[in-house]
Amino acid sequence: MSTAAEAPPGLRALDTLVSPYGVVSGVSEPKPSPLLLSSYRASAESGEPGVRRGGPATGAPTQGGGRALGSPDIARFIAIAESAERYAGCDTLCEERIWAAADDLAGDCLEPARYPRCSAAEYAHPKCRVVPFDPREKIRWVRGTDLLSGQDVWVPAAMACYGITGPTRAERFCYPISTGYAVHTDPVEAVVRGAMEVIERDAVAVLWLQQLAVPSLAPQDLGETTQRLAQELGRRFLHPHFFDATSDLGVPTVYCVLVAEHDAIARTTVAAGTGRSLMDAAVKALLEAVSMIEFLHEQRGQAQKVAVEDMTSLTEACRYMAHPERSHAFAFLLDGSADRPGAPDHTLPDDPSQALQHIVGRLADCGARPVVVDRTTRELADCGLTAVNVIIPDLQPMSVDPLVQFKGHPRLYEAPARMGFAVRTESELNSWPQPFA
Repeated sequence: MSTAAEAPPGLRALDTLVSPYGVVSGVSEPKPSPLLLSSYRASAESGEPGVRRGGPATGAPTQGGGRALGSPDIARFIAIAESAERYAGCDTLCEERIWAAADDLAGDCLEPARYPRCSAAEYAHPKCRVVPFDPREKIRWVRGTDLLSGQDVWVPAAMACYGITGPTRAERFCYPISTGYAVHTDPVEAVVRGAMEVIERDAVAVLWLQQLAVPSLAPQDLGETTQRLAQELGRRFLHPHFFDATSDLGVPTVYCVLVAEHDAIARTTVAAGTGRSLMDAAVKALLEAVSMIEFLHEQRGQAQKVAVEDMTSLTEACRYMAHPERSHAFAFLLDGSADRPGAPDHTLPDDPSQALQHIVGRLADCGARPVVVDRTTRELADCGLTAVNVIIPDLQPMSVDPLVQFKGHPRLYEAPARMGFAVRTESELNSWPQPFA
């Protein structure tokens, strides 16, 4: 196994970020996966320079992970890059901010009518952890760029920075999560990847809440890599099931349900991936699903029984839903989906500018207004990285908080209809917690 010192120069470009006093406080040694012998992963903690900083929601160290097939060097590089992405979500920028009410910025801000919202029943729950957006209340705003017009627009700071310091009650209208954040050496590619993640999470949320029996995909139709990995997992009594979760937005998305029938801890786990093709998306989804099984086993001694309504961490609902006694909750996919021979080709161009143009065009077709916020800190810029947060409030947010599923957002009911599925009413939505983490 090669070490960081032996890694190719290109994979050491981010090492300047690694320091006990820097953006990435440390990186673990990559280790072989016990489930996929050609898969490696690494993790890193990030925080403010000289200060070990916890994550915005849990207070635990903010972490980034890296997974790669057959290359610990690539896994390490990805782990550092993801930690840099997490750092970009911390409240460390000194960007221009204003305090204002949305009513005072009418015409100059991202319209509140687009913001995700919970249903009346969700807001009425005594433990609901978000509040309705109030356009009359003053909150903090930062500048973003409208990807449709190229014009500046004011964006709520709470939406632009999930690690915002000291959020006021009026700023607790959105769910703090890293969806939409991306870092890359190519600024346009960073925006593409951020947008793709928002689209992926939209698909995940709508699929689960509306229980969409999206078409299944055979491993042999998803490329040699996916087929080989599926066979390797099968030898370990792990059975991946792939589904075409590509939504009306036409960005290749794969939903993976990984079933370990004899596993008392992680019988069923899920993951998703977006990519320029279904093949790329499938590999991403499968590696994520495998890493979640490994994580649940590593943390099995720390597992605590938490009431569903008290679940707030990224993994509590996943751990809960992975238990064998809840395997029937996935039947709408495993038993209700049919194979789709010759899935539509939604492959995106390799060129970042062309890919972004395609994505923005599809978003415009469904009436969405995508905005990008530059989150690049000086430290990231110094090593050639651009950090962004892509915000598409019209899409359905993915939340792991069972009490905050944004069941009042129009997208939750419009998307299934646009995709040709029957639409469930709020009372008919999936009552099981979101298993994605």
